[in-house]
Formats: sequence, C-alpha cells, structure tokens
Amino acid sequence: MSVWSISTVLHLIDAIAIAIAQGYMLVRARLTSHPSPVIRLAAARDAASWDARLLERELAVFRLQRERLPAKQRPHYTPVHRLEILQIMRLREWSAAETARRFVLHPNSVRQWLKQLRTAGTSSHLFTGPVWNRVHDAVRWTVHELRRLCPEPEVGTRTIARHIVRAAVQISRSSVQRILREEPPKRRSVKPAMVPPEGVESYHLLAPQTTNRVWQIDMMELRILWFRFTFAALMDGFSRKLLRLKVFNGTPATAHMVRLVRSAVRSFGKPRFLICDHGGQFAGRFTATIETDGITVVKGKVRQPSFNGKIERLFRTLRIWLRLAVLPISVRPLQQRMNQYLDWYNEHRPHASLGGRTPDEAWNGIELPEPIPIRATDPDEIVVQVRRRSYRDDPALPILTIRMDRKEAA
Repeated sequence: MSVWSISTVLHLIDAIAIAIAQGYMLVRARLTSHPSPVIRLAAARDAASWDARLLERELAVFRLQRERLPAKQRPHYTPVHRLEILQIMRLREWSAAETARRFVLHPNSVRQWLKQLRTAGTSSHLFTGPVWNRVHDAVRWTVHELRRLCPEPEVGTRTIARHIVRAAVQISRSSVQRILREEPPKRRSVKPAMVPPEGVESYHLLAPQTTNRVWQIDMMELRILWFRFTFAALMDGFSRKLLRLKVFNGTPATAHMVRLVRSAVRSFGKPRFLICDHGGQFAGRFTATIETDGITVVKGKVRQPSFNGKIERLFRTLRIWLRLAVLPISVRPLQQRMNQYLDWYNEHRPHASLGGRTPDEAWNGIELPEPIPIRATDPDEIVVQVRRRSYRDDPALPILTIRMDRKEAA
C-alpha cells in the first residue's frame, strides 16, 4: 500500500491551504494598522473585495435554491420588498431582465411594478403606511398592565376587555387575546347551548326587561374542615344585583327561605316572579306562603340548571373567591365576609351581559360612556394610569381603576 494515498494528499493540500489563508489574514490585519494611509486604504479595499466575493457566493446559493422551486411555490415579495428591488434596480442601473434574473422573477413582474409606480404614484400598493386599525400602544400597554396586576386565572380576557370598555375605550375580547397571545390557545370542548325548558315558562322570565320583575333564589353547600355551611343567594334577574347572601349552619328550613325573601321585599320592593328549583326548602309550603304575598313562584324542569343559570353563575364566581380567601369556621364572621363579598359583587364587578356595567349601575339605570377606538395612527399622546387596589383589604376582591388622558401632540 502506498504511503501517499489520495486521502493523505488531500489532507496535506487542505493543511497547506489553511496555512496560506491564515497567513494572508494575518498580513491583511497587520496592514490595516500600518502607519502609511496608502497601505491602509489598499488593505481596506482588499478586505471589501474579499467580503464582496464571499457575499456573491452566499447569494448564489440562495438564488440557486429559489430557482429550483416551481414558480407557484416561490415566496412572494411584500410591497416593501418590491419597492426595495426597484430602488436597487435604479441604483445599479439594471434592466428589467437583469433584475428579474438576480431576484429570480419574471421580467414582466418587474415591468408591472414599474408601471404601477409611474401611474399610481404614492397611492400604489408598493407604498405601505401604518395599519389604520392597529390598536394604540397605550391600549396595548394597558392590556399587559392589567394582566400583570391580575394574574389570577379567573381574570380572563373577557374581564380585561370589560374593564377597558368601562374606561370608554373600545376593544374586543379577540383584540385582548391577540395582544396577550404568546402560545397557541388551548382547545376547549364545545358544549351544547343551554336550551330553556319547554312549557308554560316563557322567555320573559329568563330575559326580563326591568328590575324587580324576576328574582332567582338558590342554595349552595360549602364544607370548611369538618364544618358544613349552606349559602342562600337571592338575585334580581335583570340587573344581576345580589339582593341577599345568607349563611346557615347546616341545612336551612323552609321558614328561613321565606324570611330571606320577605326581608329582601322590605328593602327592594316586591317582584312579579320568583324562580327556584325543586329543593325541599322550596316545596308546597314555601310556594303557598310566597304566593300569598303576591309573588308567583316558577320552577324549571328537573335537572335543568340553565333555567336558574344566572344564580348558578354567581355560585361559580363565589366558589372561585372561596378558594382564594381564608374563611372563619363560625357563622357570624363568615356572614360578615359574605356581606363584604356582596358589596364588592354589586359595586365593582362588571358583567358582560350588562354591557360592562356593574349590578348597581344596571339597577340604577346608569349607562357607561360610549367607548371610542384609539388607534396607532392617533396623533395625540395617550397617557394611561392603571391601578389595582383591594376591596376592604381582601386581595381576592380586586378593584381596577383605568384613567386615560389625551394630550395634544406638540
């Protein structure tokens, strides 16, 4: 076997080429710091020529890769890139054919761009301006600030959009999702829509148009350690105002429910209808007693929670707060915490079904100011202040305040 094999010769040639290249690079680096300006200029010109040749080889690889693709599969040039190609064409004094060859295009495409530029001028689609419907940076900052102040899972994108709309700024939930999106959204199972029960119960019970027409009452059980409590809630169907939230040790009786309804009647007036389920506390004696007061008791079908869905949604919000709050294990202090939650729910929690209003605002007929869009093209300066504070020192009951000031641009 010969000592000078082909692989040995190739390795030797490669080593000699590397040594020559390293010597050349070292000499050129030394010449760039030479005292003579003529030598420094020659070294800089040689370095520029070297870089230009390497760039040509690099572009040749990219150009060859694009040429191998079918014309329909080649990526399209954006309007900004098209205008950049035409500028390079003018500066290099290329023809349309040469420009097309360099950028792997058809010459007619380049000629069409030139024609659009001559006929349409600045109105051509080659000139792109800012997107007119892009959300203003101040609004975008507000969304991120609300997410930072309220990282709890129960404060979702719908709640964030609701608070911003209350500050008279137009924004949708989808816009909030786009601003906050950092990963693909999780797939959610599509649940069938809740269909109201068929029969004598009409739609005006589920969507009343005035306050004090339809009330809803229901109960929820909660266990704290080895203690069992029952929460009874009474709500107005139109305004979602929480009229009563009572805590009972154990299971309440029918008399307790009657007293709860009558105490609310004395404070807020008498409703036309009262919706409840088929629980034992709302049996015949409860119905007879309430109807003697001039209130019609309406019960949905068995296992049809959607008929009393508004108060069921209240219990869902209440359970979220209960998981975060430190609760006492006796009725009196627990009732004080429920009164605190009732005030926060009515005064500071906006509802999507109420157009972003709180239950107290809907009860009193207060309308929110018309939200206006604030886009990135707005010439004025937008100053935003976002603040979160706790309701009665309870961090699980947030109160968000958003203030936006518009200053004319100088």
